[in-house]
Amino acid sequence: MKNILLFTEKYTIFGIFITILNLGSLFYISNTFWNCIFLFFYLIFFGFYFGQIILPKEKNFWKRFFGIIGIISLFILIQSIIYWFYKIDKSTISFTLILIPILISLQKTHAEDPFAGVENIIDPKLYEQVKSYLSTKMLGIIVFALDLVLFSLLLNRRYTDTLISPWTIFGPKFFILFFFTTFLLLYISQKAKKNAGNLFLIIFHFTLIFTVSLIVFKLGFGFDPFIHQATEKYISLNGLIVPKNPYYIGQYILVVAGHFLTNLSIHSLDKSLVPLFSGIILVLSIYFPFSKKDNTEKNLLPSIIMIPFIMFPAFTISTPNNLALLFSLILTFWIFYEENHQTKETLIFGFLIALTTCVIHPLLGLPIFIIYLMHSIIKIIKKNNLILLSLYSLFLILITPLAFFLNSLRAGEKLFLKNPLENISSFFSIFAHPHWILIERGEWWQKILYYYRDCIKPLAIIMIIIGIYFAWRKWKKSTFTFYFITIISLFISAFFISTTIKFVDVISYEQTAYGKRLLDLTLIFSLPFFIIFWQQIFDLIRKRKTWRLPITLLLAILISISFYFTYPTRDNVSLHTGYNVRQADITAVHFIDKLNNHKKNYIVLSNQLISVTALQEFGFVKYLNTAVGEQYFYSIPTGGPLYQYFRKMVYEKPLKKWMLEAMNFANVNKAYFVHTDYWAPAATIRDEAKKEADHWWELEGGRVWVFEYTK
Repeated sequence: MKNILLFTEKYTIFGIFITILNLGSLFYISNTFWNCIFLFFYLIFFGFYFGQIILPKEKNFWKRFFGIIGIISLFILIQSIIYWFYKIDKSTISFTLILIPILISLQKTHAEDPFAGVENIIDPKLYEQVKSYLSTKMLGIIVFALDLVLFSLLLNRRYTDTLISPWTIFGPKFFILFFFTTFLLLYISQKAKKNAGNLFLIIFHFTLIFTVSLIVFKLGFGFDPFIHQATEKYISLNGLIVPKNPYYIGQYILVVAGHFLTNLSIHSLDKSLVPLFSGIILVLSIYFPFSKKDNTEKNLLPSIIMIPFIMFPAFTISTPNNLALLFSLILTFWIFYEENHQTKETLIFGFLIALTTCVIHPLLGLPIFIIYLMHSIIKIIKKNNLILLSLYSLFLILITPLAFFLNSLRAGEKLFLKNPLENISSFFSIFAHPHWILIERGEWWQKILYYYRDCIKPLAIIMIIIGIYFAWRKWKKSTFTFYFITIISLFISAFFISTTIKFVDVISYEQTAYGKRLLDLTLIFSLPFFIIFWQQIFDLIRKRKTWRLPITLLLAILISISFYFTYPTRDNVSLHTGYNVRQADITAVHFIDKLNNHKKNYIVLSNQLISVTALQEFGFVKYLNTAVGEQYFYSIPTGGPLYQYFRKMVYEKPLKKWMLEAMNFANVNKAYFVHTDYWAPAATIRDEAKKEADHWWELEGGRVWVFEYTK
């Protein structure tokens, strides 16, 4: 054993050189292309060495893949610690970039040279498989070409105006093409054995599935991402944001550091983070452990393709919660790998991922850390102790509610508790279809489609349960006792949070969101058994070749339906009202700002998307002192006092009375009410507001109206 990185001259020189180039990106080089190239080589070089430490016996590809993830996780952890006690800026990023190579240089590796010639770094055998596959397999080439066509259709439909659902601008031809592509991919994957070409095609197809919103919504999709982006912009300018909270730090560090190192905008980095990398991470994280476990690689590729059947909207949008889910997925399948391959080095990587998940989002990170800690203890002592498992289950159930309690004490907030027996309906409401889905309004075929939508998750749970049974029969019973206890404990914890805790400043219809997030984690942890279920199904299909074509057609249809429901829908049945930020919204907030000569001595009552547009454009520039504490000058959060006045304006009547009350509450003399053309009844609210407003303006051809009120 020796330290090649530290004591082999050519690698020491190259490591120093690539580190210096990245330091140059921070302080001197502002070319985005070269900055990205330098960062890529930093991750590849040091990631490969780190991979050599944690997976010395695996192929070079897996060393690179998990090594890069490990380097990113190590960066997040080190920089998060520094941020908590100091701040993040170019000097602290420089320190971390230098510290990481030093830390991994202290670890010894096997005597063989991990960088023996460029051929080992490029690993031509792997890439030759992809090249050979695409040059000789006609169906594979067709699948790749069809996915390219689908990507081009998405790129040609980029939108900056009102768009409730991405599907409203696509006709049936898009879904027919998607179905045909999925069918061909499923068909060829069932005939494949070990083939990097097929794995590449699956990753490419999954990337398409998860990036629809990223591509179509040009200005961004959703609500929460804009708040996080505003925070990241503020941190990039000021080094920190106060008060410092023990959550979301991991994502903020990653995006801000990425911005400094690559010169890419925070908006682009943040919104791309989860959708762009979910396909790669999901496919490779699943494939790796199953390809290493005895008799588990059979039918693996088509089984992975079935993952989108479950619907994972979390992987279509970047938030700390969704990024933490992605890291939780990595750790879930790492645990599966460690069933037969646990070493001291794999434990280092596992705890690194678990701690990184904690600093990204403790709600998911703390349970996943407890899960990994207990699994490691069981593997080390090689015994399932009933008392130990009972304590583990109890702690796993209580860790997230306890975290909420401790955070409320830290923040000086009162935690409101409810009687769980009187609020059981709150938990079951998680499983009901959203209030905006009115199935009775649809045609017969739409009713069938939406009834089936409600059955997708229950069907997936049934498949997982059957998968657990198959796994229990095939492997050690003790192993799956741990999995079973974990799944049940997470489920109980989600129930406990949903029925006992009332969250301050969270609007009523979002009170169960935290319980739902724990259920998402439960589903992620159950995915190995979903894969096992489908492996058994495809094994049956393989034995009965006449079944292959009709069943593959059916499965392609089911995946296409799930793809449709992964994103918001808008039709006769679905009256979804989640809108996107528009160019008209950006025009409105700047119009008001110019009216007041850029002085923020006013309040604005608007829907959350107008408010979050102001947050995106102006940042945390203005807070008002009120009787209940500081409030942003636009009406967010939705559970806050100013938003309640906005609700009165749109749901009762747009009276000056409400605006005066809002001004008195905020201690200002001027207020604006912003109304949009998509908020029904648009014309009625507009005409009523005109009667009592002191001034009003119509912007962007009637897409938005601004009403001014003064004392």
